[in-house]
Amino acid sequence: MSENMLVSFRNEVLLNGPESTLPCNLDERWLDVLSAHMEQFFESNVDGALSLPLAAVVHILFAKSGGEPVRESQDELIEQLCKYRLELGFEEIRRKTNLSIEPASLETILTNRDISFSFN
Repeated sequence: MSENMLVSFRNEVLLNGPESTLPCNLDERWLDVLSAHMEQFFESNVDGALSLPLAAVVHILFAKSGGEPVRESQDELIEQLCKYRLELGFEEIRRKTNLSIEPASLETILTNRDISFSFN
């Protein structure tokens, strides 16, 4: 991943507030990029693939903590990344099919939330 991509992600997403990193608020480009990076890391163990997803997850965790320092072990961060990966997948399904999945909010993301869905 190039430094330019990380700078673009910061400028286009992270600087727009914590809600901007919710999958339902990502534009198609960033949804695709984050999903691809997650796939690269979890399926192929590509070095550097976690930079953008980790930035998004830490951004959300920081907001959820009310701006207080975030303390997560490596295992906890991996678990949070897995939850974010699922949310990215739910959003892709929501956009590309007639299955309506309730998007995560800042309060419900990275939790073991119940997923509500229906066919449109």
